[in-house]
Amino acid sequence: MNKKQWVLVTGAASGIGKAVAMLLAERGFGVYAADIAMQQLNDMYQEDTIQPIEIDITDEKDIDQAFGVIDKKGTGLFALINNAGIFSPGPLMALDIKQLVEQYDVNVFGTHRVTKAFFPLLLSSRGRIVNMSSVAGYVATPFSGPYASSKHAIEGWSDALRRELLPLDVKVIIIEPALVKTPIWDKDLGGRIERYRDTIFYEANRRKIEHEAFEAKRNGVQPEVVADAVFRALVAPNPKPRYLVTNHRVLHRLVKFLPDTLVDRLLTKAIQE
Repeated sequence: MNKKQWVLVTGAASGIGKAVAMLLAERGFGVYAADIAMQQLNDMYQEDTIQPIEIDITDEKDIDQAFGVIDKKGTGLFALINNAGIFSPGPLMALDIKQLVEQYDVNVFGTHRVTKAFFPLLLSSRGRIVNMSSVAGYVATPFSGPYASSKHAIEGWSDALRRELLPLDVKVIIIEPALVKTPIWDKDLGGRIERYRDTIFYEANRRKIEHEAFEAKRNGVQPEVVADAVFRALVAPNPKPRYLVTNHRVLHRLVKFLPDTLVDRLLTKAIQE
């Protein structure tokens, strides 16, 4: 890159977002690292390379203020990496509607708010929009309904947006990680289980969450591997619409073609063992 290209990474304070911000900075991009956790962002500050910026993606005024800050810097914006999101699992028939609304407000509506706000800069640069989906965006496991459905929504939203922006030469790319080894698996693990103790789903939900956390910590994809997929999506002349990031590529590709009834049996059996 002859002239430094700047990107905005949401949810950049930890996990995948931090890995993306650090790797892109190392490989020559300027990075606006955005999150609500400013102290963690300030620790990442690198003059002329990583600029922390506070954004609450559920607050339109906050997003507009962040847009004004970046716009005034005059760097332009080559890419937006919509990584910010929350993981709020639970049995759907025992779920408080507020929990589902919060899941969508961050993962889906937050992505829409940020993208719409920064679209003028991306249109000007003929840039790229990279949306962090998940394998859960096309295969929903039991007790991950809130999260999985939000990622299904991101898949559909991204497909529609990609086709709308094709004539404008703004590319939209989806990243689909499998289980990733991040600090998210250490956050309120007990709470995610115990809040459903008095429901008929308690034991199955407990087994599923504990197994998923164990697998993520033992065999999960490293955040840096996901970050590398984002980098490839930014530098490829003609990026793929989707980048699957998994240690089980054949399995995760095959599941798209298996009959739903077979997938139902396999996933149900997995949480009963």
